Amino acid sequence: MAKEKMSINPEKFALQFIASVNFDFDEKELESMAKKELAAYLSAYFLVEKFNKIESQNFDKSQPLDLSDLGFDALLKHVADLNKY
Repeated sequence: MAKEKMSINPEKFALQFIASVNFDFDEKELESMAKKELAAYLSAYFLVEKFNKIESQNFDKSQPLDLSDLGFDALLKHVADLNKY
């Protein structure tokens, strides 16, 4: 089974994410609401960029890592590296 590289469009993901967040409209709090929406958009956008970078790095490795050859500390480091996004 061939592994397929995954890539997510950060702009589409971020727009879909903020569309799914419920921001109750309040004219008095418009600037605050805009800041929250911008923060949500940017967080989603940069999270996807991190994911795409990590996915690309892992996909482009020439030989798969044999986890059974790793010691406990090396295995923990590998798991921590995979969970950076």
